[in-house]
Amino acid sequence: MTHQLRPWHPEDAQEMFDAASDPEIARQLPPFETEADARAYIAKSAGSDDVVAYAISDDSEKVLGGVMARLNRPMRTAWVSYWLVAEARGKGLASRATVALANRLFDEDVHRLELGHRLNNPDSRKVADRAGFIQEGIMREELEYDGVRYDTALMSRLASDPVPDTEPLPGLE
Repeated sequence: MTHQLRPWHPEDAQEMFDAASDPEIARQLPPFETEADARAYIAKSAGSDDVVAYAISDDSEKVLGGVMARLNRPMRTAWVSYWLVAEARGKGLASRATVALANRLFDEDVHRLELGHRLNNPDSRKVADRAGFIQEGIMREELEYDGVRYDTALMSRLASDPVPDTEPLPGLE
């Protein structure tokens, strides 16, 4: 089975809505009360000059996850995030998707990419490491979920940093 990055389609809304029932994914997305909320989110992201977002899918176009960047064009920076449904985790897809997105953004003259991960989420750290991000520091109690504060690691990758060995997912060529 092959995997790819592709633009989000309105018909992906049900899969995104279903995926957001996983608390780990829900933290990466706005709260959806209905499938229509997910459809509106997809439309808003697709129509934004400040968001670059792709679905991670398999041969059948099934949504396995997503990768996105919120751009600060004047500063030539972007904040990167990623998520995967449970059955797609542990296969390197998030790292490969993040590398592909980084390559595209660097080709478009973005200079600095940033992301954060909770310190208690070593899998997210592995994604960032494989995608060539370097830890810069710890943001103390930066996130709050369900009344609990979490420290996060701030990671970055510069256009001038070494290219990671991780093969990018196809779809953005």
